Amino acid sequence: MNDQVREAKRHLMRVGLLGDVPAEGVVPDLILRSWRRSIGNSADHTLPSQKFDEIDTDSILRRAADPVLDRWQDQLADTGTTLFLGDRAGSIVARRASDRSLRRRLDRVNAAEGFDYSEDSIGTNGLGTSIVEGRGVYIEGSQHFNESLSVLACAAVPVYTPAGLVIGSVSLGGPIELANSLMLTLTKEIGQQIEERLKAATRPQDLALAMSFMRYANSRRPTVVMDHESLLANTPGLPYVSVDSHVLLWDRLNAHTWNKESTASLTLDGGAVAVTARRVVEGSRLYYVLHFAPVPLADLTIEKPAHQRIVSADADRATGRSGVMVVEGPRGSGRATQALDLHREQVQDRTLEVVTLSSSTATPWDAVDDLLAGGHDVIIRRLEEIGDDEVPRVSELMDTHRAAYPVGRKNAVLFTVCHEAASPAVQGLIEMWGIDVSTRPLAETPDRIPALVRNIFDRVDTTRRHSMSPAALQSLMQWDWPGNVTELVEVLSSLATDIPTSVIQRSDLPEYLRQPPIRRNLTLMETAERGAILSALASAEGNKSRTAELLGIGRTTLYRRMKQLGLDDGEASL
Repeated sequence: MNDQVREAKRHLMRVGLLGDVPAEGVVPDLILRSWRRSIGNSADHTLPSQKFDEIDTDSILRRAADPVLDRWQDQLADTGTTLFLGDRAGSIVARRASDRSLRRRLDRVNAAEGFDYSEDSIGTNGLGTSIVEGRGVYIEGSQHFNESLSVLACAAVPVYTPAGLVIGSVSLGGPIELANSLMLTLTKEIGQQIEERLKAATRPQDLALAMSFMRYANSRRPTVVMDHESLLANTPGLPYVSVDSHVLLWDRLNAHTWNKESTASLTLDGGAVAVTARRVVEGSRLYYVLHFAPVPLADLTIEKPAHQRIVSADADRATGRSGVMVVEGPRGSGRATQALDLHREQVQDRTLEVVTLSSSTATPWDAVDDLLAGGHDVIIRRLEEIGDDEVPRVSELMDTHRAAYPVGRKNAVLFTVCHEAASPAVQGLIEMWGIDVSTRPLAETPDRIPALVRNIFDRVDTTRRHSMSPAALQSLMQWDWPGNVTELVEVLSSLATDIPTSVIQRSDLPEYLRQPPIRRNLTLMETAERGAILSALASAEGNKSRTAELLGIGRTTLYRRMKQLGLDDGEASL
């Protein structure tokens, strides 16, 4: 097919989809649906994929697919075809092309590892469209939405986990001169071989959970079945679940006192979502079946976050009308963040200046006076740092500000302070003013951690590509965090810089976080057993089969004891 004919077909398809001439009957229905989605998503139809990100070369998908791709690369040598593997987001994570000139040709259209080939990004193409359609596709020449792909033909199929969830896609492509519908048959065989390897790598408990899930998968209600490592949701349940909600729900359900009742009710998202949970025990297996429902707006009561408590009973102070607000709590517990939230709630249209106090430098009280006189709002952090000799100056400044407030001055000053760490004179000052909000240590409010992780990554991760595995997030929630939020920021900043893969696993965490102390007290025998298992795991470099051999026990026994002793890493889950 020459270039003029190919371009004529593309023009006919685009014009037909925009409504000027009918396209039905001329173009396969699957391609029509995909083109309509591509146009609706404003996918790029001229330039090759421009979105690039680092890939995880040690993902579950890559570990299962690499041997299959290597074997087929040998079998397809000299055919002019290329194998592509995409992740569930549509990015190319592996490519096998034995011909050097073909690799250069593919590189020119960015058909290479790391580039985004989702349908949202570049429109109709094998890797992306097969994931959206949930079935095998064959796309030839001008049927591609992006013009740079119109010289290629490809077949692609989605790759499913044993639980029935799409984990990626595999595609066989080549120059349009090699186009052959039999490519789809061959690609399906390659996809099935990858799925067989995924199944072989899956633990028995994951398969058992998948079997349990099948009982509820057709429910019309948003439904989720979950155990410690895995979570499965039906289509209505998908909007309610994520890594964060999995970890939070597991933590809260395990802390619930079940007694004789097999169901529990709780809420998520500040009370906006109602959850009904049922506890199911089958032999040694424990899992939960959850149903979600949005709470009607008329019944919604806004829950105050667990990490903060409103202390002041003074209505004027609670609404900021006194012009002075105090946030009290331990260092690193998010006092400054809470002060910023208070400012956003009470004052929305004035500039805000932040002054951080330190015992090692002179406090710029004159500068604070000037800021307040100039109409600025001011947050004064760490009031516990000042000495007793500065208390009269602070008291005078606040008396002047509070006297001016009712007669025209409308700006606010907010203090953060740790009452326990302050001198007696400062403590007396705070008790006289009153405390508006008291923050609590991170160790007392682990439910905050998933949201904090997202917010901190948004600030410190310039690539915006890192996320936490459920096992890693559980480790963070189990740690005592003596340094509070400050310590969490330091840990996540280091991980964002040092970890090249997109998903941070428990094994990537600092050693002291990988196996935090479990919540119950161990007996002397259990403590010794836990230490022996940790030592054997280190000697075996994490290999569970080798660890069991070193300890002289069966692998099933090892898995059971690791879970009982708080050592189960949960990283093998799909």
